[in-house]
Amino acid sequence: MTHDIITSERLLIRPITTNDTDAIHEYAGDKSITMMTYIPKETKADTEDFVSYAVAEWNKAFPGDREYVIVYEGIIVGGINLEHRHSTAVYEIGWIIRKDYRCKGIATEAATALIEYAFNTLSASKVMSHCDSANSASERVMQKLGMTLTDNTKTRFYPKTGITSGELQYEITREEYYR
Repeated sequence: MTHDIITSERLLIRPITTNDTDAIHEYAGDKSITMMTYIPKETKADTEDFVSYAVAEWNKAFPGDREYVIVYEGIIVGGINLEHRHSTAVYEIGWIIRKDYRCKGIATEAATALIEYAFNTLSASKVMSHCDSANSASERVMQKLGMTLTDNTKTRFYPKTGITSGELQYEITREEYYR
């Protein structure tokens, strides 16, 4: 698993382990998060189930969903993932940062490192990302990554609130990234 540890200028991005459950629940259990489909994890048990799933994925020969924690100054400040999509050459990336560590460039730095990993190590041809149309912070990260808006016609439904919102899809190909 050490080959899946990624570093950047300020960050250590490493696969989730069972020892990370409390730190993950701190950011994934944030009830104020309203624009993500799979978060917040309502209870500690929900977070434990997520961590068990992530660890099981890492134990596969080819993980379909690579879930990482983002470590900044020795503290787990968020999570990021690469999920295998329609073909082995396409991955979806997503991130979440603890409230008290947002607006520090952490999501952009972590996503840049993971996109490079996807292209250079996993031989991805394209990386895509989605966000709620009201999530301007995530949309800005996608734009900073050089991604292009490819679809703004979809919607997402939040069962907990009953709200339907717009969804944005951004993508970047290997060729675009290395231009």
